[in-house]
Amino acid sequence: MNVEIWQRNFIVISIAVACAAALLALRNSPGMLAFRAELKRRRGARIALYVLSVYVLIGGLDQLRLPARGAVLERTPIDLAFSIFPREGSYSAPLADRLVPGMGEDPDAPENQLRGRHLAGTDINGYDVLHQTARGAGTALTLTVGVLLICLPLGLLIGGVAGYFGGLADDAAQWLYTTLASVPWLLFTLAFLIVFGRSLFWLCLAFGLASWTELARLARAETLRLRESGYVRAARALGASPWRILTRHILPNLTHIVIVQTATTASMIILAETALTFIGIGAEPGSASWGLMLTEAQTELIRTPPIWWVFASAATLGVLPVALALNALADALRDALDPQLHK
Repeated sequence: MNVEIWQRNFIVISIAVACAAALLALRNSPGMLAFRAELKRRRGARIALYVLSVYVLIGGLDQLRLPARGAVLERTPIDLAFSIFPREGSYSAPLADRLVPGMGEDPDAPENQLRGRHLAGTDINGYDVLHQTARGAGTALTLTVGVLLICLPLGLLIGGVAGYFGGLADDAAQWLYTTLASVPWLLFTLAFLIVFGRSLFWLCLAFGLASWTELARLARAETLRLRESGYVRAARALGASPWRILTRHILPNLTHIVIVQTATTASMIILAETALTFIGIGAEPGSASWGLMLTEAQTELIRTPPIWWVFASAATLGVLPVALALNALADALRDALDPQLHK
């Protein structure tokens, strides 16, 4: 079991190191310099970057696993950080000192007294709501990274090949992504999960196969323009192969499209997962997900007294700040990398 834990941790750390290395490699690129200048000009974009960094850090820590020593379940660093908040018997309001009493129960009864104060209250199973919200960031990060690893290479490959070679390859690529884009993503994902089953892996694959079409369309249009540029003609005249021209001269100039599309797609993925889980076809029951928290909390809002803090925590501490931060960052990236704004 410990071998599996260390293998998982190695994969998570390797992905984090690869992302950090990519950022360091691009730190002095024209696009990154323009983005840093845009961050200095926009306070909202800076705040969005800080917020997003915190959620990425929390999500990354939630993907690490600590060896189980006599415990039934494995723990993450996030579980360890929230271990100071003990599990209670049932619901308790934020910072309350007793459980929410049921009909006819005495609120001052000893069994209704809490063992600790929970900043965002507890859910029906007595678990800390803030802890569940933090764990939801791990699921959102895993889903986002998984989908991007599928849709980015697929969109770049199909769009780049279609734009550079043209002819039959262009016609086939246009027919493929136009046909797939015409199918509503909700219907496509629902059909995919019905066929293959409901799990995070299949959800990543379904979102990835439904999300590459816009990037392919943009990559094709930009490749059509770049293949007639002077440096591409010079490389072709010197005898460079088409694949060398694509990988060395065209794809690096599609970085601005990839970056903006990544931020936009990430926001869509988080909102889509929440919506799908809310209607019962997203994350599996029992997993940590903001959509599941919203689903389980909707029936408790009509109680007397209403249990509002589970819904509020998932919405205002989970989905809303991440979606707003990603959209603000995408706007800043678009303005920083738009050549029309820097003439």
